[in-house]
Amino acid sequence: MKKFRLLVYMILIAVLAGQGQVLTRPEVHAYTHVLIELESGRILSEHDAHRRMFPAATTMILTAILAYEHLDMDEIIIVGNEINQLPHQAATIQLQVGEAITGLNLIRAMIIGQGLDAANVVAINVARRMSDNPDMPWGDAQLFFGQLMTQRAMSLGAINSRFVNAHGFHHANHSSTAYDLAQIARHAMSIPTIANIASQPNFTGYMAGEGTRRRTFTSANDLLRNFSYARGLRTGNHNLSGEVLVAAAQRDGIMLISVTMNSPIINDAPTRWTDNINLFTYGFENYAIHQILTPATTHGQLNILNPRLGDYEYLEFYSRAEISHFMSMAELGRLETLIEFSEDFTEYYYEELRFTTAIEEGEIIGTLHHVLDGELLFSSNLYATREVLERTTASDIDHYMGIFFSRAALPYWIAGILAVVLLIISYIIIRNRIRTSIARQSKYKIKKL
Repeated sequence: MKKFRLLVYMILIAVLAGQGQVLTRPEVHAYTHVLIELESGRILSEHDAHRRMFPAATTMILTAILAYEHLDMDEIIIVGNEINQLPHQAATIQLQVGEAITGLNLIRAMIIGQGLDAANVVAINVARRMSDNPDMPWGDAQLFFGQLMTQRAMSLGAINSRFVNAHGFHHANHSSTAYDLAQIARHAMSIPTIANIASQPNFTGYMAGEGTRRRTFTSANDLLRNFSYARGLRTGNHNLSGEVLVAAAQRDGIMLISVTMNSPIINDAPTRWTDNINLFTYGFENYAIHQILTPATTHGQLNILNPRLGDYEYLEFYSRAEISHFMSMAELGRLETLIEFSEDFTEYYYEELRFTTAIEEGEIIGTLHHVLDGELLFSSNLYATREVLERTTASDIDHYMGIFFSRAALPYWIAGILAVVLLIISYIIIRNRIRTSIARQSKYKIKKL
């Protein structure tokens, strides 16, 4: 591994208009909440997001994930007595024992409809398959499925959740957190089948093909009808949970997930809708995907120690990476770009770092680091824009010979030849004059004698 020397050389990205911007936190009435960006999972806003609360029917988002993972979506499933294993007054889509329904429509019934009975159908069928026990009774199946839910949630990063049933009807040991529900929803929205279902405010269709019952499901998520960016997901509500909403919204290619738990009703108006709209508005108005690096961008230059005669005295360097990052304008203004050069190619000369030795065109000569508030976000290689050859005595001779015989030297050659010719002519003229003068003097002396 090559050692790198930190260059006392820092390039700060230009201060943008948003650098001094202070983000105004959204108004949220919910007891706990969280707002995350789907792709990165980054938290944009939160309050007490890890406090355990009752998730109510938003539980069925996880049940839908397990249905998708363990049931065939086109498979026809026959409803059993499990639909009668629900508390009094539980919301259902009124499935009937012996009725046929596909795996896909079970997910529709749970996400769009109020299908707590559909959740029980998923629970017993998945439990029997995963346990390889087709005759597993309901009590054992519910326990098995609850454990499976908790394990799957933990694998998604929801480590503070405990599930005991598939539908979320109140149970003292059935709990989750705003953060955990966001992680579960994040995975659900990464599954195109579930994401497509979650975005639909209603559905009408046959439960298992023509000849079977035709149903209409209407989502309780008013955001799908009143907020243009809404893409899902699921509501929940009972006396002890209060009003819960797990929602998704998308704008300009950015998907956000928000979770509000126990949003109060103020002046007979539920606040969970405004809570989540405020969260999404905050996220979309303050954060965006910013282009940080584009390929073949030159990032600076460094002088060369003892460059070849006639060569450039500096070398430019560039990156090949293309990097975009989800961040606020304020963060973009604080983003620092640090450069480290390879110790193999650099040397200090009177406290100035310079390139040394031979460097090939396109050779990796350093690393570009992007740092935000002391945290490294990403790094990329820096490459030499051209070849740098070592200076030698032979290269010096070649340089002068090249100059001596180059076309650029032709005017000097002509001037030199003309100068020599003029010197020769001048010499001949002067010599002839001297001879003539000597001859005259000799003739005069002879006559005088």
